[in-house]
Amino acid sequence: MRFLLSRPECHNDMKLSEAIEGYWLDKKLDMSPTTIPGYEKTFARLVRFLDDAPFDAVTSDDIRRFLAWLPTEYPMGRRTVHDSWVPLSSLWTWAEKELGTPHIIRGRIRAPRYTERAISPLSAEQVRRIAAAAGNNRDRAIVLALADTGMRASELCGLKNGDYADGRMHIRHGKGDKARFVVAGVRTQKAIWRYLTERGETQLEDPLFATQTGRHMRRDNLRSILAGLGREAQVENVHPHRFRHTFAITYLRNGGNVLELKELLGHSSLVMVMRYARLAEQDIEASRRHSPIDNWRI
Repeated sequence: MRFLLSRPECHNDMKLSEAIEGYWLDKKLDMSPTTIPGYEKTFARLVRFLDDAPFDAVTSDDIRRFLAWLPTEYPMGRRTVHDSWVPLSSLWTWAEKELGTPHIIRGRIRAPRYTERAISPLSAEQVRRIAAAAGNNRDRAIVLALADTGMRASELCGLKNGDYADGRMHIRHGKGDKARFVVAGVRTQKAIWRYLTERGETQLEDPLFATQTGRHMRRDNLRSILAGLGREAQVENVHPHRFRHTFAITYLRNGGNVLELKELLGHSSLVMVMRYARLAEQDIEASRRHSPIDNWRI
């Protein structure tokens, strides 16, 4: 599939795939394991779209047409198209320094815009019903751990037995490959204890939350489990990130500090945390306006 427009002959015969190979030799060790698959998918699609053209022949217009083509070929929303722009910009930033290639994206192609989805945390009753719908101790422990710590799906799936002790979970590879600790409450610790006890003897390198074959869960497996529990509990739109939203909003409603929340969630900036803060503040103001005693003037 060759979509390149005709252009002057290039002096460099390096193929797009060859440049990407060099990029990975520099970047792969420093990149989070959870980030790599998304970059690889975008690069593979670009190579297909441009028929592995010479790297120096690729223009800004080619990238614009590629970004416009993506949602016509693959089921994706505006946010996913935006996320495809990020590795492309990273590739040409590397090439500018390493190969002396002009940056065809910076200052030329703005990151595609998208509308942030509304944050919809789960209620205490919904979490209770989802946990009650779990048919085994592992799934119940997972539900409580997600709601109690706010960790990402990939972070939960990557946990090993050696990463957990006395309620503290060592997230070794968070977003941006940043490490941090999260802490589970006593009830969540008890749920994890029940699950680990029934598993019997395990090694420190074994997954904390394992599949039936004893391997690490995949994120799509986790999503499927939670979606099934949601259907059983009659709660719509149950997915891992909604538990993260729930933790963050509840933490702030209970008087938590935004800077502490930023560290607990593993965010590199306060942008997302401030979205949680604004929502929590709106909830507090709504509660004040709808106070029965105030409205009844007792």
